[in-house]
Amino acid sequence: MSSEDGHPPSSNYRKPPVEHRFKKGQSGNPNGRPPKKKAGSPGLGALDGGGVDDRLGLLVMEEAARPITVRERGQSSEMPALQALLRSMFMASAQGDTRVGRQLLDLISRAEATRTKTAIDTLQGAKRYKEKFTPIFDQHERARLNPPNIHPHPDDVLINEARGEVTIDGPLTEEQAGAEKVARQLALDSKRRYGKVKTALTKDPANRALRREFEELNTYQELNNKIAEREQRRKVMRLARHVANLKSRKDDPTDEA
Repeated sequence: MSSEDGHPPSSNYRKPPVEHRFKKGQSGNPNGRPPKKKAGSPGLGALDGGGVDDRLGLLVMEEAARPITVRERGQSSEMPALQALLRSMFMASAQGDTRVGRQLLDLISRAEATRTKTAIDTLQGAKRYKEKFTPIFDQHERARLNPPNIHPHPDDVLINEARGEVTIDGPLTEEQAGAEKVARQLALDSKRRYGKVKTALTKDPANRALRREFEELNTYQELNNKIAEREQRRKVMRLARHVANLKSRKDDPTDEA
């Protein structure tokens, strides 16, 4: 058996029959290359690269935080959808729905366990931070060197063991420390002007220009006072450590120093 032009049919997929070959000058893709998908287009399997589960989780959190209008006792108020759901569950539990009550108890138990673990982790992390960097700051102070470029200052990390809380009273980054330094210099430079404006305002309390200037200058002075209080606290804590160190060395019979 042969084709119309006399050539035998080909059984090799790399050499298709003549009638199925592209003619010279004919494009193999007359419709052109299909358009590329835009980089940001979500795919069914990936959904923006995060996977279906990640995307679903994100949508759930967005909907949980979305404010909705709730009407209670004849009054309307807005609250996050999750809060509204929990409130309805508490109401159902209070009305005798034991199944919802058990669900709420489980939620409360898990939330409290998470909160407790977070508090413990935060306390332990704060203690480790202070134990690591406090000696470095004290060493620089004894050597009369500039403080190391470490933020926050370990004495600004305040631990409340009784309440399980950690607060930071001071700059968290080098940028914040730099901005605070600039603001303090402005406070020092404008201290005399602050006094003059304050006196003038007592004589002319209705002067809006004076009041605006006073509010701005007062902001600098309040910041300066706060920084001064922080430095005093650091000094007291440093002195307390020094006294405790001397006492421990005195009580240690093996310390010949």
